[in-house]
Amino acid sequence: MEESTYMEKNQPIHPLFILAETHEKMGNAIIQFARDDYNKELGSALIDAKDDAEAISTFLHEYKDSLETLRSYAKEIERLLLWCIHIAKVNISSLRRNHLLDYQDFLKNPVPKKLWCGPSVSRHNKDDSINTNWRPFVKGLGGNSIKKAIKILDSFFNYLVQTNYLIGNPLAVDRRRKKRHQAGPRIIDRYLELDEILAVLDSLSNHPFQDDDHQFQITRARYIILLLFYTGLRIAEAAKHKMNHFIQREDNWFLRIIGKGKKLREIPIPDELLKALADFRMKVNLPSPQPNFKEKTPLIPMQNLNKPISTRRINQILKWAFNLGATKFEIEQPRRASKLRSASAHWLRHSYVTYLLDSGASLKAVQENAGHSDIGTTMLYCHVAQLDRHTETKNLSLDKIKEIKLKKVRKLNRAKISSF
Repeated sequence: MEESTYMEKNQPIHPLFILAETHEKMGNAIIQFARDDYNKELGSALIDAKDDAEAISTFLHEYKDSLETLRSYAKEIERLLLWCIHIAKVNISSLRRNHLLDYQDFLKNPVPKKLWCGPSVSRHNKDDSINTNWRPFVKGLGGNSIKKAIKILDSFFNYLVQTNYLIGNPLAVDRRRKKRHQAGPRIIDRYLELDEILAVLDSLSNHPFQDDDHQFQITRARYIILLLFYTGLRIAEAAKHKMNHFIQREDNWFLRIIGKGKKLREIPIPDELLKALADFRMKVNLPSPQPNFKEKTPLIPMQNLNKPISTRRINQILKWAFNLGATKFEIEQPRRASKLRSASAHWLRHSYVTYLLDSGASLKAVQENAGHSDIGTTMLYCHVAQLDRHTETKNLSLDKIKEIKLKKVRKLNRAKISSF
């Protein structure tokens, strides 16, 4: 069916997956919508999947122990499937190279917008019925988001090829092209400067609503900012760990994290974070200023202190706090204001690495604290040295160069005279 015909029929778009806390149901709701399967490797697959739906479920099952990765992968695969169902009318195992090129164009501008785009809402109502206001997109994706989506789909297709479910990866051409044309050098500039962070913290401290109803929200927002700034945690790491992951070894405190790729690291805790942690715990009526040995309180809890808040909620809280801080720069420094309004949780991680290097920590120490698998990633943050280089460079002038050269000539002449 052509896209124009689909638009005329105005068919509703419903979610395919249940993005729950477990993986079991993911993929089970996919419908059969085409028969082609030109790319399927019949009879030799290493996974027990008789159709695309079961193949997708098997792939997602691989990430059952990493909920955030599971959600990201499920979201991108679901979007592709919805496009396959409603626009391209092909199976996953029937996708060709040209389909994926068309899909990348679609990601930039999902049309018709009223059917594909809408506010971010839950996909199901409280009674488990489908939320008819749900849409796969809020708006068309930008360049970085499209790259991330294609990278996820590339991993998905590679898995199906490696397990002999598919003969080939329709995105493989993109991967080879990427190797031939490596991206240029990257510089990390999405980080917050100290006065920007302090402006946000000050805005929270002077928030006009300091009554009991708002006090917990303000206190927690301040704690989240300091926790992420002083540890460099990824947002998913902050959401899934508990207070008992703070460990004490002699007089030193560490935060023990199972991070990306299930890698264990222990982050040394600065004294300032210990103070912020104690302040938060006392204000929310936890029993002690420091975490107990087996304490199950989430690292970032809901107001009931028993359940963790989601990564989405953490981002919402930080967006709110960053907007508060932005108002301090609105009149005299509008660029800083717009910068703060663009910031996200990950900017605090970038700030941690930036200022840890700036304070004199070694590349190796920063790499281990941040959980970078490659020290080359850590080295991207060495832009902090630009401040020193700028100080040493800013006084460069033609007049001064001329003066220095004249001084050198005079000194050389004096040396020649004294040698006679």
